[in-house]
Amino acid sequence: MAKKFFYNRVYNTKRTIINLVVIGVCIIGVVVCFIFTSHFQGENHNPPEGSLSRKQEVTIEVNDNFTNEIFFSKIENVNLSEIEVIYPEDYDVSKPGKYEIGLIINDKKYTSTLIIVDTTRPELKVKDVSIKANGSYSPKDFVDSCVDNSNEDCIISFFEGVDEENNTIDYSQYKDEGTYAIKISAKDSSGNQSLKEAKLTIGKKDADKEEIPINCKYGNNIYDINNYIVAIDVTTNKCAVSLDLYKNASMTAEINKLMETESISIRKDVDALNLSGTLALNRKVTAVINSTGDGIVGYQLQMTVTSTKNNKTETVVDYKVDSDGKRVFSTNPYKLDN
Repeated sequence: MAKKFFYNRVYNTKRTIINLVVIGVCIIGVVVCFIFTSHFQGENHNPPEGSLSRKQEVTIEVNDNFTNEIFFSKIENVNLSEIEVIYPEDYDVSKPGKYEIGLIINDKKYTSTLIIVDTTRPELKVKDVSIKANGSYSPKDFVDSCVDNSNEDCIISFFEGVDEENNTIDYSQYKDEGTYAIKISAKDSSGNQSLKEAKLTIGKKDADKEEIPINCKYGNNIYDINNYIVAIDVTTNKCAVSLDLYKNASMTAEINKLMETESISIRKDVDALNLSGTLALNRKVTAVINSTGDGIVGYQLQMTVTSTKNNKTETVVDYKVDSDGKRVFSTNPYKLDN
């Protein structure tokens, strides 16, 4: 009897302890699973907050392509499409300037200054030029192409250098037979400059070319080719005609005919541009006097078209017509052809 009692008591006590241990392990497991699940769910449902750092000032080159990200130095977990970027009405990426850009972030307005600069030189390509003795040439004759990031026409000129004696070189005065180094300058409206060197070769006179006469009543046909382009030549046997005839109907008939023909042509070309301003055509005929000032060698025809809009006037095209009927442009922003 005592043995049975002892067995039951000890056995039951041991079983109870085992049950308690099992229950404890289960409880600990449940707690661990709860903590792990809660932490895992928290990571999925509570992502880290976004971070955004705005730049006070941004600088770009004219006509640069950029996105709105340029106004921020740090972007983390932020959707840029939710940020409203406001540009001023006068904003123009093609011209240097400074603009205040509005940034709406979470219904709050901030600003950033956008500075547009032009520090890029024009891309200039030059070519060599060959002319005959006493021929004429200009800086643009040496230009193969010139492109600027502003999309404006390059400002072409001879480079204003000096020789070994510190005298200013005037390339346009090279007239004698030989080969000369010519330095061409291309600038944009911001003052950026490119320099390239080309060769000018001046050859001999044509073998069969007649000598310039020296016994002309009103002087020969030599004139200032640097300032004038003759469209209609009125000389006879290379001799100039009397100054008194500059308004003579038979003398001016050919230049007047050319002026009317060219007027029709340039109006057609300009109309094709579909400009919105008020257009005006100015025609100017100039009698070209020979170098001695004693006679007339011909007539120069200059054509200028302007456009006026909002009280602002711009030159659409300005050119002279040469003896071959070609246009020699001095201003041609819309790149009209001959």
